[in-house]
Amino acid sequence: MKYRYPTRMESPNPVSHRDSYYMRRIITTNQIELHWHNFFEIDFVDDGHGTHILNGVEQPFSGGTLTVLSTFDFHAYNHDLTRGDHISAYSFHFNDHVPDEDTLRRLRCLSGKQLSCGNGALFEILLQEFRLLEQESRSSQPERDALVQNILGRITIYAARCLEEYGEPEGKGRAYVEMEYIERNFRQPISLGDVARAAGFSTDYFGKLFKRRYGIPFQEYLLARRLQWAYGLLCSSSLSVTSIAYEAGFNSHAYFCRCFKRQYGVSPLQARQRTPEQP
Repeated sequence: MKYRYPTRMESPNPVSHRDSYYMRRIITTNQIELHWHNFFEIDFVDDGHGTHILNGVEQPFSGGTLTVLSTFDFHAYNHDLTRGDHISAYSFHFNDHVPDEDTLRRLRCLSGKQLSCGNGALFEILLQEFRLLEQESRSSQPERDALVQNILGRITIYAARCLEEYGEPEGKGRAYVEMEYIERNFRQPISLGDVARAAGFSTDYFGKLFKRRYGIPFQEYLLARRLQWAYGLLCSSSLSVTSIAYEAGFNSHAYFCRCFKRQYGVSPLQARQRTPEQP
């Protein structure tokens, strides 16, 4: 496997950091290198075939592939030269205050998922929506922001329907506020008290509630989530083990290595050397 050094994208618009959203129209014969970002990204491939590396897991993509990514997702596209010479896609970048509350809820549910929306009518509908989103995001017409928000909402509804069509209910995995908070912040130095306040409980009560709901203490869950994220990045990039440890939320290289080996039975370097399989 060829490892790559991931790029962190700091703002939706690489030219103007003041913009809260930005549409990239991608038509390229090059691979799209591994990267992650400090904002939401929603991609729609309208042409091309290849392999999408999403959070360390390889899966095929083709025309009609739609992917929603948030701040804790990383990915890359490798196109298949035997089936064409380019990738064509729309990639919409935006901060979390752009969508309304219902759209944001759907985005958090869809985050980290690749959906196949390439069947006939749905493909054409989404293609038209992304074309309109591109047009409006570049315009200077009155009420542009409101229309962008409206189009983004419609796209997430179609994506949620596609998710349910393949047997996964839209609400799966997001029954409680605390899990949304953890998913948005697990790479930051968060505490049980932080999550308890986000969920509206006292720290002592929430610690017991969390274990009852999920069968594991909060700190153990947080550690496992950070290790899972680190494992995927380790097997997909050339980033150093120390850098991965800090990116995943650990404040010590040695502590990260001890936890990693205890969780997976091998050291981080040994995991990188063997055929990667996302845990």
